[in-house]
Amino acid sequence: MSVAGTATTNLAHRARQPTRSIRSNPSSLVVEPTRLPAKQPTLAKRLLFPLLPPDASLPPLLITPSAHSELNSELYDFIAIALRAHVNPWWTKITRYDKEFLPHITRILTDVVRVLETRLISTDLSPLVFRDLPAILNQHCIDYRNARSKLLTSYASGGTASLPLLFHQMQSHMAISPEGVVNEEYVRQAVDNILKTCLPSEDYEPEPERFIIREIVVKILAGGVIPRVTQPWFIFKLMLDFLGPESSDDPAPPDVQPTSPDNDSRPTITRATSGHLSFQTIAIFVLSAVRSISGICLTLIHAYKQALETIKKVNESKPLFPQSIPIRPDPFGLGDIKEESSQSTNPVFPGTLDPSTPLPSGTIPPSPPHTRTSSMVSSLQSLPPVVPPPPSPPPPNYTHASLQLISTLLAPPLPSLTSPLTQYSNSVSLALRHVLSMILNLLSPFLSRLLPYLLYTRVFSSNMLCVMVKSARKALFPEGWPAPPPVDPTPEEQIELRKKLERRLQTFIPGPLTHLLGPTPAAVSYTISSMLDPLSSQACNAHLFVFVLDLVLVTVFPEMGVMVEGPVGASDNGSMLSRREGEMTPPRPNSRPP
Repeated sequence: MSVAGTATTNLAHRARQPTRSIRSNPSSLVVEPTRLPAKQPTLAKRLLFPLLPPDASLPPLLITPSAHSELNSELYDFIAIALRAHVNPWWTKITRYDKEFLPHITRILTDVVRVLETRLISTDLSPLVFRDLPAILNQHCIDYRNARSKLLTSYASGGTASLPLLFHQMQSHMAISPEGVVNEEYVRQAVDNILKTCLPSEDYEPEPERFIIREIVVKILAGGVIPRVTQPWFIFKLMLDFLGPESSDDPAPPDVQPTSPDNDSRPTITRATSGHLSFQTIAIFVLSAVRSISGICLTLIHAYKQALETIKKVNESKPLFPQSIPIRPDPFGLGDIKEESSQSTNPVFPGTLDPSTPLPSGTIPPSPPHTRTSSMVSSLQSLPPVVPPPPSPPPPNYTHASLQLISTLLAPPLPSLTSPLTQYSNSVSLALRHVLSMILNLLSPFLSRLLPYLLYTRVFSSNMLCVMVKSARKALFPEGWPAPPPVDPTPEEQIELRKKLERRLQTFIPGPLTHLLGPTPAAVSYTISSMLDPLSSQACNAHLFVFVLDLVLVTVFPEMGVMVEGPVGASDNGSMLSRREGEMTPPRPNSRPP
């Protein structure tokens, strides 16, 4: 019995001994480092730079050393998505193994982007933004109102002409039809001229690459941008997005009260109010007033310091583009315009002495010789003539065109005789507009320096340009592919969208400035509605887009604009030129690209 018990105990002890496995080996207890997943290359690296290592950064696209790296990445993403959407679908059907075609197109686009960057940096865009664009918008509003006033009259071909046709007669353009359809060939010619200017001859002469790049840009502009940005509802939606959503803390109308199904079952709680003010109520009122006043004072102090700092920076900043007097060609062969202007400023009347005409010799008798005075006069006459420095050009006026646009917008057309608005006088609004115009005219020298400073420090900054490129990429290529054709809202939805914008503008304008729009809320609403009327026609908006496109192209590429010479007929402003300087003209048939 004892031997058997001992054997059983030994077997149980052996069974309880832990078995050593391979994992329990001390040499195998070393913790292996976790491997991070490899970083996936971006779309721009995979398509545009297939030979670039995944951890390497993209080469700089812009030549400006201060360009933001995020802007460089956004531009490359935009190019990669555009090439994948418009080149890959048909190029992969031809060959699936070629990886050099898209990088070659990218190299050509890099040259175009860098030339455009150089042009934009060397061009002063302040006249374009603050003088030319407001002038075009002002003329657009005036022509729209004139065309609308001619509806159903004898000026409208017996009342049969539509509003787009009447507007087209006032702003005719070769690139657009009376129905508001932009000619795709005009856009193609403009893009081809840009490529001819930006690309070297060895890149412009080969037709395949040039045609592909040109058609991509034409497809984006004519097929995606123009049909969308000329829609009135799209413009109104952009305005609503810019103004932001309506604040939820707006007070509800007094006649609207929240109702619930169990309001009748709940008893109303009434608080008894005493007839006299307690000390606690007075203290709370005083402390609240002190808090409000201190907050207002702090806001005013901060605004005052910010204004002083901005004024100091504007006065100390030097102009990026020195002003120079432009010398324009004389179309009529009348000599130099500068000489003509100098003579016109100092006219010569009959019977007076012209100082520029030399006197004939012998007119003044010589003085007696051998005198001290004669020697001094002769020494003074031997000195070289002192040429006065040329007069400095006048500072640019960037407020005149904007004031004209504001005056046009704040002066709506007269309502009908049956309208209730005719019984109110607008004398107060007119007086306030004149006062505002006088104040802005007095501040014009400072505003002409402040506006370019804000344009180049706030609008054309790297961060803002990056936001613009990102917004354009998301609008044109949502989810990385071209957006489907926009679905137009129904007429009822468009009317509701415009009414919402009118209400938002009426609440956005500060209270004291509403007197500029009218004496009553009905007059203010009518003025705001009249402001939005010039943008309510797609055909008229297409005319505006084409003129703005011409203006931008001629500003950045002055060689694309020409001036037609010769008395081909008097225009509306009395000029003998059929086209203004800088207006784009159609190319000749022999220069038309295939």
